[in-house]
Amino acid sequence: MTEPLPSMKGKTVLITGATRGIGRSGAEAMALLGADLILIGRDEKRLRETQAACLSKGAAGVRIYQADLSLRKAVADLAHRITAYEPALDILWNNAGGWFAERSVTPEGYEMTWVMNHLAYFDLTQLLFPLLEKSEDPRVLCTASEAHRWGEMEWNNLQGEKRWDGWKAYCNSKLANLLYVAEQGRLLGDSKIRICAVHPGLVNSAFGDENWGIRSRVFLWLKRSFGRTNEQGADTAVWLAARRERPKQGAYYSNRSEKIPSVAARDLQAAARLWRISEGGP
Repeated sequence: MTEPLPSMKGKTVLITGATRGIGRSGAEAMALLGADLILIGRDEKRLRETQAACLSKGAAGVRIYQADLSLRKAVADLAHRITAYEPALDILWNNAGGWFAERSVTPEGYEMTWVMNHLAYFDLTQLLFPLLEKSEDPRVLCTASEAHRWGEMEWNNLQGEKRWDGWKAYCNSKLANLLYVAEQGRLLGDSKIRICAVHPGLVNSAFGDENWGIRSRVFLWLKRSFGRTNEQGADTAVWLAARRERPKQGAYYSNRSEKIPSVAARDLQAAARLWRISEGGP
């Protein structure tokens, strides 16, 4: 039997990638629990639609911020806007991301998968620590994936500079999520701020629908045939945000329980090396 979740009244939750898929479903689930929501997305129309849906479900309040998280300067600007307006933050859910069959580079010179799936998590979390510190029980959730088990840290090819495979780039970025959470957790130690990674499972969402090629068609078939609903995919993140028991520092969760990530994701030297690389700001 699924554990019932306590009220989230009085909790402020920030969700990136909040207008589609598990981000929107998670936002609506936390709205039903009475949370105060901060929704981040690129599309203003979808942001306003999600805002209205969450308010109708009982959210204490919903503020929306439009931002392109593929740009590190935009992430910094977003964090400054939020910090100037919000008094505190209880939950930060780094959820926005993507899988791109074709390699593309942002105006800042970063490969899209790398900057959206990893650097945006890293940057936004660092910049919002002052708000998290003002909460009694702050938590950072990072959407990861079992795809990390097929990833490797190609230190001389982190952004596909020398060779490109879109699916491999996605797997590598999900491994980076686990390594980042491990290192951030190590640095936080016994801090009241807890960070963890969460795997939503194979979800039949719009994720990856814009891609082409054999792998993309296979992925589309798999998720449509066997994928979870968005609500099911968001469930563990909502559980981690709402439950009274704090997440284990630096842990990895799926199906409302802790999981052991790959050996590569537990490489502390790799985690520290990735941290140093990620510190280079815009």
